[in-house]
Amino acid sequence: MKRPSTFALALTALIANTVVILQGAVVRATGSGAGCGSHWPTCNGTVVPLNPTLETGIEFSHRLLSLAVLLLGVWLLVRTRKARHERPGLAAFGAISFGFLVFEALIGGATVLLGMTGDNTTVARGIWVASHLVNSLFLIGALAGTVVYARRRAPAWPLRLGRQGPLAALLIVGLLGMQLLMFTGGIAAMGNTIFPAESLAEGLRADFDAGSHPLIRLRVLHPLIAISVGVYLFVALAFAWFMKPVAEGKRLAQALLGVYVLQLLIGVVNLVSLAPIVLQLLHLGVAVAAFALLSSLSLTLLGGRPLAASEGAPAGAALENL
Repeated sequence: MKRPSTFALALTALIANTVVILQGAVVRATGSGAGCGSHWPTCNGTVVPLNPTLETGIEFSHRLLSLAVLLLGVWLLVRTRKARHERPGLAAFGAISFGFLVFEALIGGATVLLGMTGDNTTVARGIWVASHLVNSLFLIGALAGTVVYARRRAPAWPLRLGRQGPLAALLIVGLLGMQLLMFTGGIAAMGNTIFPAESLAEGLRADFDAGSHPLIRLRVLHPLIAISVGVYLFVALAFAWFMKPVAEGKRLAQALLGVYVLQLLIGVVNLVSLAPIVLQLLHLGVAVAAFALLSSLSLTLLGGRPLAASEGAPAGAALENL
């Protein structure tokens, strides 16, 4: 049997970890986080639960898939480390991805051991879940970088950020903005899960009611930040293309903006329909895809070769310093 290429292995790891993130959302939305009790890594004190309830089955399957992607991460780490002399960028992102993957597993275990599941309705739980999502995005970004550097025409490494200060700043702010968006999305999701509204009007009233739980009042930040980040990305990517037009980045930028608009539309429908689980998963999946695209685009622009004027570069682009 022919072994998969490093590119295929990295792409598989990216997709598999996206599935794990979505599965984690299913665990949260169905209230199955305490399905294995307060035990980790065992489930209710046993390695394999016998006669499990539905909640136990959901939580245990999430743990099994998490273990599978951890083993996949080990395989990817070994494969990329072998290429550390020929393709140092690939080796670097392979190692970074594995680090975030291990941390992801530890956060998952701590979530159970610290009681951040089940009937816990504290603000601390909301912040914990939102922080977990932020680490998940870091993992997705690192895996996207591994995919980018596994390509035949990979960007240059190192990225020489010091010589590309304005461009790097534009892209880093965009990445941090999407991280903030994911953080507030996690808080909004917890508010919707723990305190579901009977109607849109009731939910909006609760958002602005001083007596509402903090997780409810904080969720109003999410749509505002989503719109702000979207506007920033449209403007920032236009400036980024002017500063350093890289041919490989054009399609990534178009895909990113299209996916982000789709994410906003799904978010509106999700809000109006009171966040059914299917739409929650779709919204989260598109958000993960958007961050993967922005991570890939950032590396492609920072490490790519800029077009010359004869190849369609915008007039006045500051190519000489890049």
